[in-house]
Amino acid sequence: MPLRTLRRVDVAASWQHAKAQFAAAIVERNEMLRRHLDELDAVRRELVELRSIFEDVVRCLREQAEADVATLRKRLETCLARLERHPARPLH
Repeated sequence: MPLRTLRRVDVAASWQHAKAQFAAAIVERNEMLRRHLDELDAVRRELVELRSIFEDVVRCLREQAEADVATLRKRLETCLARLERHPARPLH
């Protein structure tokens, strides 16, 4: 059975390496956070734009519906006026 060779651990070098890895992880986290916030901002701007478009569509549809109701109301009044009995006309 081979003997294990003992290795001395350079604590100072290990600590420096760990600090460097931690600093790199922090930098990566900050970059990811910045990208995430940029994407979130873009989504929010798109949401504002879509809400504006939706409000425009709803306004146009509401105006069209109001115009349609007014037209139908006029046609109904015309039809009802035709159905009214004129006093000069006989019932039969």
